Amino acid sequence: MTTPRLHVAIELIEAIGEYLDTIGKSAEAFFQQQGFAVDDDHNNGYSDFALFSSIFEAAAEYANDDYIGLKVGENFLARHWGRLGYLIMSGENGMEGIQYIQRFATIVTNALEMKWITDSETLSCEFSLQDSRVSRHVVDYFVSSSLALSRATSNDQTRYLSVCFQHDGGPTPPFYDEFLQTSCYFNQPCNQITVDIDGLRQVSAFRDPRLKKILEEHANQVLESLAVSDELVEKVQRYIVEALPQGTPSLKQTCEHIGQTERSFQRALAKQGINYQEMVDDLRMRMALEYIRNDYNFLDIAMMLGYSEQSAFHRAFKRWTGMPPSRYRRSLTQSNHEQKPGAEPGAE
Repeated sequence: MTTPRLHVAIELIEAIGEYLDTIGKSAEAFFQQQGFAVDDDHNNGYSDFALFSSIFEAAAEYANDDYIGLKVGENFLARHWGRLGYLIMSGENGMEGIQYIQRFATIVTNALEMKWITDSETLSCEFSLQDSRVSRHVVDYFVSSSLALSRATSNDQTRYLSVCFQHDGGPTPPFYDEFLQTSCYFNQPCNQITVDIDGLRQVSAFRDPRLKKILEEHANQVLESLAVSDELVEKVQRYIVEALPQGTPSLKQTCEHIGQTERSFQRALAKQGINYQEMVDDLRMRMALEYIRNDYNFLDIAMMLGYSEQSAFHRAFKRWTGMPPSRYRRSLTQSNHEQKPGAEPGAE
């Protein structure tokens, strides 16, 4: 089964546009150039994470700025993280803000994986992004925006003790030390931010218990909504898998099966950055790889995946993997042989 596509709140893309406007570059012209409309109804509050990454890359070229991620993050406003940003701002302090990030990060993006390590004096966050092709600017944005938010809630008392990046630091790595006012290290095994806990314990200048309660309730509702969307995706995937041997189910057939209108169904998928046809294609690819590993013949695989001809399956498989299915199967056989105990490289 596929997992929901990686999404990001549309406000993060808006933040890129707002920064471009502040430096005299037209955000409207940039987004038109990219064929992207921030206020399109189909986005439903979320965009595909890979698109967010590619827009950051394009914005760096548009602005001729190798460190645009850091600078967009520096201009961070609470609304750029939606409910989560406002919730952190209205909380007791930075430590409570960390707890909210742990609970509600999915509201902003489901592409982040985080691990927290703490002692009496410091707190470290190891983080990775599930898309291995992610732009350096995206990583920089999360590092810089987190610092801007922490400083805002702690009266500028929060400081980074060190930052580790998996990327190479771009053309001028020392720029990071100056910009983030800390020691930065590159080509590291993981991305990691280490902060002084004392700064996080400062009472937030924007503390608002009443607003915090309202926003926390809203954040929980959004999480529940995302969970319902996950269940919907799983239900749709099960139906597609069952229906494929009789042919690829159309969007209309799928909506009739789950009892939703096409419009409401597409809006629910868009919330997670999912496109129906891409979902079907992704399912077919994953199932094809599994069937080949289990030694099904290619004609049977083509029929089980809903292809009318074996040649259509071969073309699709080459598009997915860059090689025909026969070559892929040979590579699996060779790999399995080499991993057998006592097998020598190149042995027949």
